[in-house]
Formats: sequence, structure tokens, C-alpha cells
Amino acid sequence: MTNLIGTSWLRSIGSDTSLALETGLGLTPGGLVSRPEFFSGVLSRPEIAAAGILTVADVATTTYLDLSALAASRDPVVTASGDRLRFESFSGCNGVYARFDLLAEGIASGEVSFGTTNVDVNMPLRGALAALPPHELMHLAVGRDVLRMSTLDQTHEERKVALPHRWARGFAEIPTILPGMDLALEANKTQAMAFLAGLPRGAPGPVVGVAPGPRGHRLTGRGARGSATLAGTSRLTSLRRVMRHIRRLTVWAHDSGASAWAADLDGGRITLALTPQPYRGFSGEGQLLLALAGAADAGQAASLDPALRVLEHLAWEPRVDPALLAAETGMSVSQVHDGIAVLAASGKVGYDLSEAAYFHRELPYDDEAVDRDHPRLRAARTIVAAGGVARTDSGFRVRSHEREHWVTLADSGASCTCRWYARYRGDRGPCSHILAARLFRDA
Repeated sequence: MTNLIGTSWLRSIGSDTSLALETGLGLTPGGLVSRPEFFSGVLSRPEIAAAGILTVADVATTTYLDLSALAASRDPVVTASGDRLRFESFSGCNGVYARFDLLAEGIASGEVSFGTTNVDVNMPLRGALAALPPHELMHLAVGRDVLRMSTLDQTHEERKVALPHRWARGFAEIPTILPGMDLALEANKTQAMAFLAGLPRGAPGPVVGVAPGPRGHRLTGRGARGSATLAGTSRLTSLRRVMRHIRRLTVWAHDSGASAWAADLDGGRITLALTPQPYRGFSGEGQLLLALAGAADAGQAASLDPALRVLEHLAWEPRVDPALLAAETGMSVSQVHDGIAVLAASGKVGYDLSEAAYFHRELPYDDEAVDRDHPRLRAARTIVAAGGVARTDSGFRVRSHEREHWVTLADSGASCTCRWYARYRGDRGPCSHILAARLFRDA
């Protein structure tokens, strides 16, 4: 999957310096625009916006499994949603997802339009953002024109890169995992600063529990009552860049051990999501498979009709309401969720935990992403098409590669006798045999 992108440049004229972020073709509510401008305006708290962008850039250039390893520099994805800008990235190991939301309160003047592009946060720009003085006047333009910062003193030209395929797979998993999280902990400014400053260093750091204490969050044993899992303490240290700006730190926990950490700032918000183990990447979590199976017909690819009908009505809303989409499209809420699952597989839908809502992200649509990126679902459809599933008194018999497996499907969960299920117990998504049984049953 490739984004159509251009070049960026940085030039100095006297005491002023301008950085231009140039995009390629962009889809907007008004149609396809050759060089769209998504935002141009003055920021109300530029030092906070700079710290937020740098946090996302830090994650993009870090491999948390081994901090001594050099990760290839990646370009954060920027989405303009009419009332805010969202900067997103994944770590080099794909186990940490980062998003900085520049909210309306963080914009002093200017109008946010609609669209998605890649922003090159290279070393000269990183240095300029890091050196930005407090309360310095900062004008930002993303798109056809320029991003201008009066304190920059370097000249640099950088070509942009294509969106990494592994990022696209991570974008597909995120809106499936985050909605399944529950609110676990909250901390105020003082408590959040003390907690972040005390995190153990070193890659990837221990897997610990985080529980409420008399002075804020405290580290406990993993699985302790009332705690959230922090899988690798070093994977949260990028929040130290915005530590002095945090007003509130909120933690969400997932049954799998994944967690999300949202730091509210003046005019913005940073969200970090972590996989259940430091060695696991979001691209391989497999939680999207059940949703895709629900959108699939037995023996066929996931149905594109609900997805395309939902796509026509996304309309760049900063908060996508499935119930409202159902009313607009004439589909059921269940069908809308099926459509969202297929769109998520192409990275067109994200999820905001703090607002409990989906949002539209315009990446190039890839109708082959479901088949290509989810081999277990592809294998399940092959099994069903070959007549490899039969109903039994207690469940289903699934025959694959000359072996028989026994699957049970229940409201409390599914199980299988295969080695995949014995190893992961559903923690990495369902095996192909469970998916085959679901497809057979639902057909």
C-alpha cells in the first residue's frame, strides 16, 4: 500500500525559516485534489504541540525490544478531521502505537480542513521543535503551502517515504483492540509526573502491574488485584517529553494484557497503546479476525458492500457514530460494525479511546488487504469451501491438512484442539479452525 506523496523543504531567509510539507493527491469532501491544504493557522500553545509531535516521532524511530538498535526513520501519518489534527505512528518493533491529537483549543486561529498525509519529521525539524522557546509564536501549515517556524536556523530537503505495510496492518488492529478496553486508573498532574519519572529504564523494561496508591500510580506485581498491565516499562518513557504539560493521565486495560495511556494536555492529547508483551507487534495480534469473519460469507471474501456503503457516509466526521451511520445507510448497527471492520483492514478507520468513538482516516483503499494480511481467515474459507467442517453433538469437526480438530463455539468463548489454540488460548486471535466453524455456522 503506497501513499502518493511529494517532497518537503526547509529554507532560511534572514531571521525567518520556513518548512514546507508537500503532499500528493488527497481525497477531500470536495473530491480528489492534486495538492490539498489541510491546515494553516497559528497555535495557541506551540511548545506543547511541538512536544506532542516529537513524542509521536520518538515512538516512530524507536525499537523498544532493544534500544541500542537503530529503527528506520518513519513519517507519522497526519489526519485533518475538520476540528483537529491527528499525528499517528508505530514504533519500529510495531508494539507501541502513538497518537497526538491537536485539538481545537490548541489552535489560536486558522481553519482545519480534511485529509490525510505523511509528515516528514527528520532530524533538522526534530531539533527545531525541541528548541522551540515557550510561548513562541508558531504558524503551522500542512499540505500544499508551508509549515513556518520563526526559530528554525537550518536548511534541509527531504523526500517522503511510502507508508510501511506493517503500519497498515497495525492501523487495522488498533480499532478492534481499543474498544475492548476498560477504564482502570486516573492520575492528576503531580501523580503522573512522579509515576513517569520513576519508571525503570532499559529495554524493554520489566512487565509489571500498575495500581492506584496514596500518591498516585505505583508499580505492583503483574496480575495484582485492581492493577493494569504495563508490558515493558521503557515503552512508556516517551511520555516524559510531555510530562511537565500533563494535566491528567488516564489508563485503560484489556483482558489480554494490552493497555492504553492517555495524557491530557492544554490544547491536545497524547495516547499510547501497548501490546500485551514487548515482543508482540500490533500487526500480528489477530483480534480483527472475528470481526472480519462476521463480515464474510462462507467460502467468499469479506463482503465489500457494507464497507463501501459505510465509506460513502464517513464524511470525515471527527467522531463516527455507528447508530447514526445505520440510520443514514439503512443498515443494521451490526452491519455497520461489519463494514467498519473491513474498512479498518485498510486503515480507513481509527478509534479514540478518550471519546469512545471511531474516526475517519483516509489511506489508499486496498480491497485485497483482507485476504493478503489475514492468512488465517483465508485458510478458514478454504476449509469451508472444501467441505472440511461438520457439525457434531458437542460442536464442530474441522478437517485441515489431513488432520481433524474439534471446535466448540459458546457465548463465553471458543476453543479448539489444535496446537495454535493450545499455545495462545485465543490471546492472539482465533485459529483458522475456529474461524472455519464460525463461517460454517453463520452460513
